[in-house]
Amino acid sequence: MSRRSRVMGIAVVVLVTTALAAVAQASPSSTTTPTAKVDCVVYDDAAARCTVVGVVYAIAQIGDTTYLGGAFTAVNGVPRANLAAVRADGSLDPSWAPTTDGIVYALAASADGSKVYVGGGFATINGQPRRLAAVTADTGALVAGWTTTTSNNTVRALAADGTGRLYVGGSFSRVGGRAIARLAALDQTTGAVDPAFAPQPNNTVRALGTTDDGSRLYAGGSFSTMGGQPRAGAAELTPAGATTAFAPTEGGVAISLDVAPTGRLYFGTTNNRTWAYDPAVSSLPLYRVRTSGDVQAILATADEVYVGGHFSGFPESKLNRLHIGSFLAADGTPTAWDPGANGSYGVWAFGLTRTAPVPGTVDALSVGGDFTRVAGAARRGYARFAF
Repeated sequence: MSRRSRVMGIAVVVLVTTALAAVAQASPSSTTTPTAKVDCVVYDDAAARCTVVGVVYAIAQIGDTTYLGGAFTAVNGVPRANLAAVRADGSLDPSWAPTTDGIVYALAASADGSKVYVGGGFATINGQPRRLAAVTADTGALVAGWTTTTSNNTVRALAADGTGRLYVGGSFSRVGGRAIARLAALDQTTGAVDPAFAPQPNNTVRALGTTDDGSRLYAGGSFSTMGGQPRAGAAELTPAGATTAFAPTEGGVAISLDVAPTGRLYFGTTNNRTWAYDPAVSSLPLYRVRTSGDVQAILATADEVYVGGHFSGFPESKLNRLHIGSFLAADGTPTAWDPGANGSYGVWAFGLTRTAPVPGTVDALSVGGDFTRVAGAARRGYARFAF
């Protein structure tokens, strides 16, 4: 994604241990003062307003509109079947109302801002048989002529780059009628499958990310090989689908992933570690940050990395962080940002919400999950933090 703060400090490579220095100050808030912005003016539980009835698993952003995907039945008191759009002022967009018959796990925005790509465990969208679809950004109607879908199993991850390619990851074995398993590349405009892109990972792809220039694709999941090469849980590929020489020496089964504007790769694994790599330099990790549970979502800026999931803290630093926190990109030092989010599994998705779009700026951090309270305030399923 091309969407983050470009300020970069001098990297200091250290392993995160119990000997970490004093906790650093953080953005978006340098204190524990609640900064969450509710997604409408007044929270009214009785009227089921300002609330997502269900779970948000995915977030995408186009201009000042935030698109939500997940397993939910209503947003702000209005029926919505697993997909919804929230405007800059926090109100529900009444005109964007696509529907699915099952869970939405992944969303991505087209490079030209005209389309939202949707993937998940559903069998139909807007009444049509699809597991993968492109809908318009204004109404949510299916894009005419864009009919590519996977023929079986779930789409778990989507990544759209700025060059017109859409990457699709999951547990499927066919896409667009072709025997391309678990990871495929499509044309954003037409949905046409690139038959030459077929790295064929040997197990599920759970997360995808690209560099800002589109020159590299990163995949994370439960695979152990990619393109016939041994790659345990994380791999780097070219746009043509070739597996590069970057081969992480440590990691595991990856369940979340993001790429910073600097090109640094971060991925979270089922052994409760978040790994930091600089693939352009080495296959050795820069450092790792341990949490007390899974990190299910990562959003990396040049200087700070936000993590969300099913954890209660950074145990090596002896810091409590309920389901959400951040650390410095330079060395993995946890920050003082401690809003807290309740829920069974906590945070599942991050996004960058520009309430007043300005190129190169970031105005708010969008958070989705199964929580009902964030930063001590009632926020069900979705919240924003001002930077």
